[in-house]
Amino acid sequence: MDLLQLRYFCEIAKQESVSKAASILHVSQPSLSKSLSTLERDLGIKLFDRIGKSIVLNHHGKLVYEEMSQALNLITNLQLKLQDTDIAYGDIKLLILAATKIMPNLLLDFYMKYPNINIHVKQAATFNLQQACDYDFVISATPGKYNHLDNVLLLDEDIVLAVNKDHHLANRKSISLSETADESFITYSVGPSIRTLTDNLCLQAGFAPNILLECETPSNYRNFIQSGLAVCLLPYQTQYSLFSSDLIPIHLNDPVCKRKLFLSYPKGKYLNTAMVIFQKFCLEYFKKLN
Repeated sequence: MDLLQLRYFCEIAKQESVSKAASILHVSQPSLSKSLSTLERDLGIKLFDRIGKSIVLNHHGKLVYEEMSQALNLITNLQLKLQDTDIAYGDIKLLILAATKIMPNLLLDFYMKYPNINIHVKQAATFNLQQACDYDFVISATPGKYNHLDNVLLLDEDIVLAVNKDHHLANRKSISLSETADESFITYSVGPSIRTLTDNLCLQAGFAPNILLECETPSNYRNFIQSGLAVCLLPYQTQYSLFSSDLIPIHLNDPVCKRKLFLSYPKGKYLNTAMVIFQKFCLEYFKKLN
């Protein structure tokens, strides 16, 4: 068993695919398959189960992955400590799962202040937590299972009902969510946290939302709501720019409609100078939104 084998194994585990891992690692698929077979032979156990064309970690594989991920993280932390300086420069890998309307301006302001710190950004609708160690930071939101990450609270924000200015509820400052049981909703497709939040809140209010349209594009949200075809549950502070004289936010008083935004990173990860600077910048930036 060597370090390269363990890195290969962990990438296969994260991707749940030898071919995808081979593409990411820039090695041939036969070489990767041979490395995995050698590791399984050395350990005397199978690490994956096959389900159709896919592979998933079995009980032994999950145990090995958990332990080996920690070992590789220790090595990565050591490298970061050895390379760390007090100078504000370096590279940061960031995954954005929430606050997509806020993050472009935040990143622009950050770059203007710290031009020698490079941010490599990926935005995704869904997220496999096994891939968390591929990123230095994740912008995440409740509800979500982030047990394997350290989570720093950025914002505790209201969820509001967005309606057309001529909607029969538009003149109300606050309502109970149950009053929208007969409305048509526009929302995200199943997966992102705001969709899960929408389903959960409506369930608490005693109904399942009638989903007229599932969509990931904010401009479509505005168009459908302004047309009067649908209403929408939206996070108020981070989606504030969507609201206008034609698109009205209504606060919800029953049930309590809120979500938490986090800056998350792998548990135990060493934060170098550039990462600490970015963390502090995010905390200050989101504090202004409260």
